[in-house]
Amino acid sequence: MSQPINFLRTIQLIAVLLASLSVSAFAQVVTHTIPGHDLKAEAEFLKGEASKPAVLILHGFLTTNQFHTVKSMANAMQESGYATLSPTLTLNINLRKQSVKCNSIHTHTLQDDINEIQAWIAWLKQKGYQEIVLVGHSSGSQELLAYLEQQQDPAIKLAIFTSLFYLNGPELGTQPLDIAYAAQAIKDNKLTPHKYSFLFCKKDYYATPESFLSYQKLDRSYILKQLSNLTIPSYTLMGSADKRYQDVGLNWLDELKNTSTHLILVEGANHFFSSEYEFDLQEQLIKILGQHF
Repeated sequence: MSQPINFLRTIQLIAVLLASLSVSAFAQVVTHTIPGHDLKAEAEFLKGEASKPAVLILHGFLTTNQFHTVKSMANAMQESGYATLSPTLTLNINLRKQSVKCNSIHTHTLQDDINEIQAWIAWLKQKGYQEIVLVGHSSGSQELLAYLEQQQDPAIKLAIFTSLFYLNGPELGTQPLDIAYAAQAIKDNKLTPHKYSFLFCKKDYYATPESFLSYQKLDRSYILKQLSNLTIPSYTLMGSADKRYQDVGLNWLDELKNTSTHLILVEGANHFFSSEYEFDLQEQLIKILGQHF
């Protein structure tokens, strides 16, 4: 039975590739000056049907809107009639177009990212979209939760989080000495960059203490609390083969179930919903949107 299934998956992959090329031809690159900064941010915009909401899609840790998981989600939703806006967070780099390395100088903060999310939502509203869906991948999901903690915009009708974990915890390699060093550096007004351990950046995350500390609020308890505090419907899509369970434990799924989010497990999918599992991700996204709009 596996041979026909694999053949079908191959046909689906080819179809998605062709559709992606077609959609990309209609993609519009837009720039937006972030209020309060001299920075310009960049996003990819795909037009949709006027009767349907717009979907803002936020990428993961240090990547851009060109990451394949983000592109796959944007293309699938646009093909179903939804306008999509995929910003690239500047990370304090004007018109950033490339992923940022661990040992680059990181001066951006979580609040900077939240301000950019808010600016792009305002951009969508100025375009006439009064119903907006938020979709995040990986740390993009966490940052959307942080945004939703601060903002109660009535235009935001729904949130969908994919590969949702957290950033701060000893099981993730967080070093208490790093946090203590950064806190003391701020107290002593020593604001020069220093090398920290942060996720896969082992002793190589070169950041100002303010930048590094700002993201440490996104720990396990914070994510679970904010999921339960949401005043809008939310869904969380997780892959059963995500290697991050090796660090955080499969009980993370049970903890997600105990919040107010609707947990959906995609069997066999990894953290990025790669290969054939991007179809499962796309199907779930379109199904969720269809239930609400």
